[in-house]
Amino acid sequence: MAVSFLFGAAVFMIVILLYSIRENKSLKLKRRLERHLVTPQKNEFSITDLFGLEKFIKALDKKLKKSGIKSEAEEVFLWFALFSIVSALFLTFKGFTLLGLSLPFMLYYLGDYVLDYLGRRRIRKTEEQFRDFVKMLGAYLKMVPSFAGAFIKAAEEAENPLKEYTDRVVRKFELGEDLEEALKELKNVESIYIKAWADSITFAVRMKSDLSRVCERTAKKLYERIKMSNKIAAMTVQAKSLMVSLAGVMVFMMAATMMSSPDFVKTYSTPIGKAVIAYAVLSYFVSTFYVLKKIDKEMEL
Repeated sequence: MAVSFLFGAAVFMIVILLYSIRENKSLKLKRRLERHLVTPQKNEFSITDLFGLEKFIKALDKKLKKSGIKSEAEEVFLWFALFSIVSALFLTFKGFTLLGLSLPFMLYYLGDYVLDYLGRRRIRKTEEQFRDFVKMLGAYLKMVPSFAGAFIKAAEEAENPLKEYTDRVVRKFELGEDLEEALKELKNVESIYIKAWADSITFAVRMKSDLSRVCERTAKKLYERIKMSNKIAAMTVQAKSLMVSLAGVMVFMMAATMMSSPDFVKTYSTPIGKAVIAYAVLSYFVSTFYVLKKIDKEMEL
């Protein structure tokens, strides 16, 4: 029953994926044509919308952007679903039904954790670049009387991922937007320090304060924040490395035992042996994932 269900789901996902890719190509062509229209037409069709997954796809798209992965959320989800179902079907055919049914959930939580990790690392890198950026901006403000002019000069030396946000601010300045409207682009960064800096600059302009001093104070605070974050990250690396190392040791021991002992292979080829292997993999995955999430949660407090 489980095998038939997984096989049917795999065939269904392949058809849906091919259809979605074809539709996505036509939509990209429509978007390019609609750029020449005064009012773009909303005529997009989404496969996932038919199944009520709009909120999930929006959340996935937000995580992909936060982690710096430039891919369509719907395509990522469909490829993930296809890979999960095919892998689960393969394991089920091999007799690991429990492991096959659990695999999609394991891959989902693993992928979610990886995206969160990439997002946090990208934010830390953005903050490090922003620290140097505001120091440079403060120096330019002492030479250039206009904040917009100083910002544009400093943005020329910015690097990705910060450059993606500073370029948006520069475009707003070049289009004649005021400072408050232009700096709203920096509030899209998932960093309370960068958002606070944008608010403090807006307030300083209204109060006619010294903007270069505001930049210097922000750079100093970011330096302390980054220094503390690096210390915390160094403390967690050892614990996380231990959990990953245990996985490697377990895989090595199983492979060595299978190569040196034919009886071991025969024992674990039985239904009971396969159930034991599935239980070992699931228990280790759950415990490892729980420990890693617990470490991250404690470090965020």
